[in-house]
Amino acid sequence: MNKEILLRLYARKDPKRKRMLYDLFKGTISMSASLSMIAELINQELGKKDLIKSADVKYCRHYFLGKASGATAINESVQPVSKASTLKLEHPATRINTNSETVTWTNPDSLPTSSIKEVKSKFSKK
Repeated sequence: MNKEILLRLYARKDPKRKRMLYDLFKGTISMSASLSMIAELINQELGKKDLIKSADVKYCRHYFLGKASGATAINESVQPVSKASTLKLEHPATRINTNSETVTWTNPDSLPTSSIKEVKSKFSKK
């Protein structure tokens, strides 16, 4: 009965024909096959050749498939974020303090020339 209604809708080029197509063949339309293959399968089931085009299947996938799966947009929260709702670390990171008296700095200009090693690179002249 529903397939007959779908055929009438396509004959009249009714705007609701694609919604009816999706409602009847949602399992076939959601298959992971090519659009032309799905259109061919639906045409075989309806008994009409070249009634359903791959563009009809593409339209149904785009407009009806995502909405039927229950996908909804995420709405922003109206409540402001308070300090109580933010996460707090149980153990805050400790800062390590070093005394500047224990650190010794070396002046490279005051080093003897025997301790300075020559750095060779592939760009240096030979």
